[in-house]
Amino acid sequence: MYLKYSVVLFVLILTLGAGIFIGSKFAGGKAIEKESKTDIKATVKEILPAAEYTSLVYHYTSVITHSEAAKLFSVDIPLTEKKAIYTIDGAIKMGFNCENIKIEITYDNIIMYMPRITILSHEIYPETFSLYDERSSLFNRYTLKDANAIQLANKSAMELKARQNRGLYVQARKFAEQQFTVMLGNMPWIKGKYSIIFEWNGEKTTVNE
Repeated sequence: MYLKYSVVLFVLILTLGAGIFIGSKFAGGKAIEKESKTDIKATVKEILPAAEYTSLVYHYTSVITHSEAAKLFSVDIPLTEKKAIYTIDGAIKMGFNCENIKIEITYDNIIMYMPRITILSHEIYPETFSLYDERSSLFNRYTLKDANAIQLANKSAMELKARQNRGLYVQARKFAEQQFTVMLGNMPWIKGKYSIIFEWNGEKTTVNE
């Protein structure tokens, strides 16, 4: 009888020990997996640029047609009309702040939640401001003040045009994906092991490495 109880007790101890061992292994595996994902996210962050990132530079040449006349009580004064055609070059930089990128690791995917593409800067080149044709009256000639006002008005118009051009945003996203894929693809722990997924406001693009 004593031997029987001893065997039962021994079996219970083995079972309990095995359960503790398996549980600790499982918990340890989860901890390692969590730590590994954290390490990957941190490493990806280190590889990417730290601040503003320009993914597209839109160069343009504007042809500006301008005309106006001196007014009196909101009525054009005869023989005071002036007209001119100008051209000017500029560049609009589009991109985002990399600090706003959110990263998630799921199975064999690296999901990058990308921030919205915005206009980072807009530069016009006054030295390219050229006059092609000018017709002005003796009483209403073009001045330097007029030239500055025309340039600023054109700058605002070009920014509005860029914001309304969906094609520019699509290109800016595409170039960012290509450039970031090259950056991350050089890492041996990503190539062949993870697919990179870019998500832009709910729209996803997958790049297999």
